[in-house]
Amino acid sequence: MKNFIRKNKKGVIIAGIVFIIILLFLFVKLFLLSSIGNNKYGDRLDDIDKHKISGSTIDDIKDRISGKDGVEKVVYHQEGRILNFTITVDNGMKLDDAKTCGDIILDGIGKKNAKYYDVQVLIDTKDDSDVYPVIGYKSKNSDDITYGNAGGSSE
Repeated sequence: MKNFIRKNKKGVIIAGIVFIIILLFLFVKLFLLSSIGNNKYGDRLDDIDKHKISGSTIDDIKDRISGKDGVEKVVYHQEGRILNFTITVDNGMKLDDAKTCGDIILDGIGKKNAKYYDVQVLIDTKDDSDVYPVIGYKSKNSDDITYGNAGGSSE
């Protein structure tokens, strides 16, 4: 084997370089280029077509929440499987009344979609408040919205 390498030194070096280039090409193609152009969520959004929430459903939810006394503004944004609702309320609105907005959201999207989506509710005011902001979150695996920082400082 040593004699073969000594006699064909240039050929062995060229074959080694070609082999390394092929390995680098495969590495780049399989690991680096495979993620370019793909959905940033991967397969986490599989079956989202079966759980579409129409614009009219969202508008109905927003109208029902906006119709409550003390609610000033409702903003909706969907990010993947997370439904985000930002609700701006009057500073004098009671926290328990504001939390009922989460129930309106869950009723509006239905039980089937509530098992598919996570729901996040941010309740805030335009002014400084000792009670607000409050954030509520419902995982797709739970049935109710859980609120954090409910009416107190986070010290």
